Amino acid sequence: MTTKLANAYPRKHFFLEMFTRDISLEDCVLDLIDNSIDGLIRSRGIDITSSILAEGAPSTRSRSGSLPKIEVSYSGTEFKIDDTCGGIRRKDALGDVFNFGHAAGQAGGTLGVYGIGLKRAIFKIGNHFEMESRTVDDGFTVDLDMKEWSEKDDKLEDWKIPLTFISGAPSQVKAGTKIRITDLRPEVVMRVNDGVLAQRLHSTISQTYGLFLNRYLEIDLNGKRVEQFEIPIGSSNEVQAAHDEFEDGDVTVKLFASLAARDSRGQWPAEPAGWYALCNGRIVVAADKTDLTGWGVLGSPVWHAGKYRGFVGVVFFESSNALALPWTTAKRGLNRESQVYQNARNRMKGVAKPILSFLDRMYSQDPPEESFGRNIADHVKTTPLSTVAASAPGAFRVAAPSQRAPKTTVRVQYDAEKSDIEKVKRQVKKHSWGANQVGKFTLLTTT
Repeated sequence: MTTKLANAYPRKHFFLEMFTRDISLEDCVLDLIDNSIDGLIRSRGIDITSSILAEGAPSTRSRSGSLPKIEVSYSGTEFKIDDTCGGIRRKDALGDVFNFGHAAGQAGGTLGVYGIGLKRAIFKIGNHFEMESRTVDDGFTVDLDMKEWSEKDDKLEDWKIPLTFISGAPSQVKAGTKIRITDLRPEVVMRVNDGVLAQRLHSTISQTYGLFLNRYLEIDLNGKRVEQFEIPIGSSNEVQAAHDEFEDGDVTVKLFASLAARDSRGQWPAEPAGWYALCNGRIVVAADKTDLTGWGVLGSPVWHAGKYRGFVGVVFFESSNALALPWTTAKRGLNRESQVYQNARNRMKGVAKPILSFLDRMYSQDPPEESFGRNIADHVKTTPLSTVAASAPGAFRVAAPSQRAPKTTVRVQYDAEKSDIEKVKRQVKKHSWGANQVGKFTLLTTT
């Protein structure tokens, strides 16, 4: 019997085409930003798992008070990302950064998990890239035409990428990485020219890195500062958010839930309500209202915009072993097969139950209960997640009646013709008013 070895080599065209097929341009940008943030974490020795929820000033500000910066810019001909986040060490570039995946037992970054994001993003965006990275000690450059590189694919040695060594960052230059991608793919050019990419990217970056922005770094998109997104969880003197924690293997899970703050119209908008899931501080699921976060399963109610738009919950997964976290490869979702995810979803039900019960009573047909709930909700203000996390673990609580100020209002209701309501709104030029605001106005103007 003769035994021979069949080839099982990887093929470059597979990685250049199939590897990038199912990832969006937005996800590519996030992968490149993750790469920069991991550079900052490595160069500054930051333990994100212990500090991201901690109150107090971060340690990444320079003596002048400035934060490290990531600048993302693009046009119909090129895509660029420049950062001042510390750069990539030469030995990491030679042995790990350009590999497809990490070696067994080799740790990835805090946000970069699988060792594919940087390459996948570059391959997805264009056919030629230039890269320059400098740490305080050393540096390197890359200039690669990926079409030419992909044509030579006879042996594993052909997969290597040539680096040119350069000196480290001089004193007047901040250590960091610059990536420039040209010869953009047609689908990327189409997205750049669709008129909505900038808005979508701005929103996605703001939301994904809400816990990093203005604490550890700043991000500019085409010269415009990306503002920090704040999870709209709330509290007040009368309302204490729920806080639960548990360990699952290498992962610490922290659960927070409460009422949201009302908007300027005194209402709860439905869009930002629901569950938020974070892995090492990166928001991977936002305002979820599906069975992914337990709605409609495990005995929990199905999401109901009319009743539950005042609910906000946060499940925070943290680990120094990023592979143990329950995020998907695109890091924009949760892995339903993960044991830590399933255990967390079971606990989320218990954390949410008192809040949903409060909202059920608030929107019942019993006027006193409804009025009581509204009085409580009106005092809830958006609270930083770090402040919520600083509280001791405990269930959602509302102050007992004896602790609240005496009630000085009564509920007034009456029926009115819709045409009369519209007349009042036209008269006072308040076309966005609801019937309750019209009723309050007409009552006040007759007293």
